[in-house]
Amino acid sequence: MKLIKTFIGFVVILGLVIFLLSNRQAVDIGFWPFGFLVALPLGAIVLAVLAVGFLLGLLFHAPTRFAAGRRAKRAEGKVAALEARLNIPPSVPTKSL
Repeated sequence: MKLIKTFIGFVVILGLVIFLLSNRQAVDIGFWPFGFLVALPLGAIVLAVLAVGFLLGLLFHAPTRFAAGRRAKRAEGKVAALEARLNIPPSVPTKSL
């Protein structure tokens, strides 16, 4: 499985590098209120915008993910306490095929 993930990651990175190298023409980017103008390669701009969007999505998703983890830990603690009260051996998760 780790080999498959590594291979997929390599293919994605290779695709991004090819995209970046294929779109090297300079594009002027202006920042309106500041009158600032910079020329950057189109591929770099697109990849930067995608990266910023990914990071913003991750930032907005993180609190929900952490809250779910806390709820799961709390539920596991309650299950352990109830099993202890019933004198049942602690449940052991089984590996599914």
